[in-house]
Amino acid sequence: MSNLFNKRRQRHFMMLLKYWRLVFNDHFVIALFFLFGALAYGYAQWLPQLGPHLWWSRWLLVAWFTVLAQVGRLATLVERPDPVFLLPMVGHMQRYLRQAGRYSLALGELMTLAGAFVALPFALTTERLTMVDVVSIFLVAMLAKDSWLRLAQGMISQQWGQRRQWLHLAQWLLPLVVAMVTWLVNPLWGLVLVIAIGANVDYFFSPTKLTIDWRAAVKMEDDRMYSVYRFFNLFTDVPKVQGNVKRRPWANGLIRRLTVPGHPWSYLYARGLLRNTDISGIVIRLTLLAMVVAFVVPITWLNSALVVLFIYLIASQLMPLFDQFDGNVFTHLYPVPFAQRRADFSRLLVRVTALVAALIILASLGMILNWRQFGVNLVLAVIEVVLLTRLYFRARIKKLSEES
Repeated sequence: MSNLFNKRRQRHFMMLLKYWRLVFNDHFVIALFFLFGALAYGYAQWLPQLGPHLWWSRWLLVAWFTVLAQVGRLATLVERPDPVFLLPMVGHMQRYLRQAGRYSLALGELMTLAGAFVALPFALTTERLTMVDVVSIFLVAMLAKDSWLRLAQGMISQQWGQRRQWLHLAQWLLPLVVAMVTWLVNPLWGLVLVIAIGANVDYFFSPTKLTIDWRAAVKMEDDRMYSVYRFFNLFTDVPKVQGNVKRRPWANGLIRRLTVPGHPWSYLYARGLLRNTDISGIVIRLTLLAMVVAFVVPITWLNSALVVLFIYLIASQLMPLFDQFDGNVFTHLYPVPFAQRRADFSRLLVRVTALVAALIILASLGMILNWRQFGVNLVLAVIEVVLLTRLYFRARIKKLSEES
């Protein structure tokens, strides 16, 4: 069973490497370099402005370490045919799950240590910590992650399979209680508590005492891999990611706001924008990324340049929506002049671009409410939106109209 897991792990690495080469290309690596550099610079500039014993600092650390325990899931690498072909070897699956637990623990602890190192400068700035406290905090985070993975192993066992919801709740409550004791009482007491919890969790959820629930194990691994494939699908086509059709009632109000009554193409474009996950997804992701960058970058000229750049990038992503329905023969039967279609599309572009620009400008206020930076970005955004809607959009729509 150990050889089986090692072979699957090697095959899993080769699959990830194939997609990593496509995702982390030169352009994306350069973008990440500037993004993390801006975040690190903004973080370093923000820390000196903080004082000791802020009322919210400890609660922020509690929330950070609670969420940090959820990063890094149990990777069993179980496949769908396993319940049939490995059923005679079910008695030896404890050795397989032990290997999977060690592999998942190694990856999870690396991410936990990275997250703890990120929070350490903030903790040292706002709290008076000794070296013993710092070591205790790192041990608490690592032991809490180990207990989290033990609970995950219990969720795919026949003994605890009927209590998955309770175990999932415990995966949040236990790190929360440990983090509260660590930061609100004392790190040493948090270490004592997490050791006691870990001993009990290890006793009840040891792989040697659990019998695998094949359906639960296959479903958990499929869900984990689907989340990985969805991340890769943001950058390249992944055959294993299939679109799901489902109703989105929350979008009805947004469609009504983007639609002009009596204009069928206006309704069609608004609905197409929200239903097309490629266009709406990249617009939402770029908007959130732009808000984060505008929020953390303290340099005024760099912040303004990034705001202008992101607004242009987001606006340019909306243009493929114009000819999205040309392949549908029924849309050509609409008794609507082509000029009205162009006007409806232009109106949608103006509304979406203005909304995106407003969100990014609000985020540029930052933590310290830099109104000067906000005013500069507001003026630049208004000018850019006017230029885009009056010149760029019209030129692009005219070009697309001639091509179609």
